[in-house]
Amino acid sequence: MKAATDNDNWREKYFDNLARLEKEQQQFRAFEVTLKRLAGRLCTAALGQSPRLDEQLKKLQGAIRRDVSAEELDEFTPALSDAIQSLDQPASSTPAPATAVAAVPSEPATASIETHENLRPILGAIMSEVRRDEQLASKLDALELQLDNLAGTQLSEVLSSVAELVSQRISRIERAKQEVELLLTHMVGKLDEIGRFVAEQNRSQSQSQASSETLNVQLAGEMKAMSESVETANDLQQIRTQVRSRLDTIDRHLQEFREREAHLAQEAQSRNEQMRSRIAELEGEATRLQQQLKDEQRLANIDALTQIPNRLAYEKRMEDEIKRWQRFKQPTCIAVWDVDRFKSINDTYGHRAGDRVLTTIAKHLSSRIRNTDFLARFGGEEFVMLLPGTAPDDALRLINELRELIAKIGFHFRGTPVSVTISIGVTSLRSGDTADSAFDRADKALYRAKTNGRNCCVTG
Repeated sequence: MKAATDNDNWREKYFDNLARLEKEQQQFRAFEVTLKRLAGRLCTAALGQSPRLDEQLKKLQGAIRRDVSAEELDEFTPALSDAIQSLDQPASSTPAPATAVAAVPSEPATASIETHENLRPILGAIMSEVRRDEQLASKLDALELQLDNLAGTQLSEVLSSVAELVSQRISRIERAKQEVELLLTHMVGKLDEIGRFVAEQNRSQSQSQASSETLNVQLAGEMKAMSESVETANDLQQIRTQVRSRLDTIDRHLQEFREREAHLAQEAQSRNEQMRSRIAELEGEATRLQQQLKDEQRLANIDALTQIPNRLAYEKRMEDEIKRWQRFKQPTCIAVWDVDRFKSINDTYGHRAGDRVLTTIAKHLSSRIRNTDFLARFGGEEFVMLLPGTAPDDALRLINELRELIAKIGFHFRGTPVSVTISIGVTSLRSGDTADSAFDRADKALYRAKTNGRNCCVTG
């Protein structure tokens, strides 16, 4: 009974792991599709620079639509890089035909600046996704510096670097997916071994039962024959002889039975030892897989820039807090934070300066709240904070202290001190609230804080 229970537990564990693997594979595939779609849009935005570059971009777009593999996409990199680099080469000294000159009007400055502004959000979105890969994140720092000074940097360099990082990210996702598929195949093979082990155990038990039944039949037959011989015997000597013969036969049957049982027991012991080894190996693989899945799940809920929970993590936590509030009715407050004039910081000092503002604010806010509280980056320059078990007056006092703390941080960009403030909208959970209705109420309070002059907190 215990063996059957253990087997059921293992089956349940393995099926759970298989389900997690399938979900992880779907996430990899969805992320790959998103990257390819962004790359396709990037190609569309970059069209019009030169006929040679347009030709390579259209080929790349066609390959993306056909959903080719990462290895096939890598084949486009040399020709695409050459076409991009050719944009930086000076025009040939050979006079061009008059028709060609007329066909290509000169508007480098305006077109370049406009193209840069159109590409900036696309490049930012792609780099935000690539940053989730820790091994590629370090390569983004220099690229983001180029993005901040895009007006003075050759567009071809940024496009080439982004294309290379996207290609590397897709390749790494493909390799990770293959590793998961190999592990899945390996685990399926191990499960097949367990199935064969169970079948062998059943066969061994059937053989043992059949052997016992055979012995019973043989003993019954010998005893019956012995009884008949005694009854028909004429003298004592003949009885002794017949009894001794029957006893020898019974002894031989018992010996054969013991040999069969010993052989079956040896086979069972060998299978048990082999299965214990396989189970230990599976436990190690399952532990490693569970840790890998936990790491991936943690990364999926962490904002890559600020290293605090992201919007997805907030939505999950908010569902739990609403259920908890509905059950216990303890006061729970929601605060939506928004950095004042954040676009001006990005435009004046660059996106790296804006990123530094966000990471600093996230660090200060998260380090000064309780373990039971929750802070997440909702998106852009907006944060959201959950304060369970906190009355509105207490929440307002805490939030204003944090707001004043942010205002006192000494930010310096390019040697210039810059004042950074933040506005907040606060509300508490009410009867009939949903996650959206509560957030919308706090968001409207935030809007009133902005219209009231910023750097203040308004309740809603």
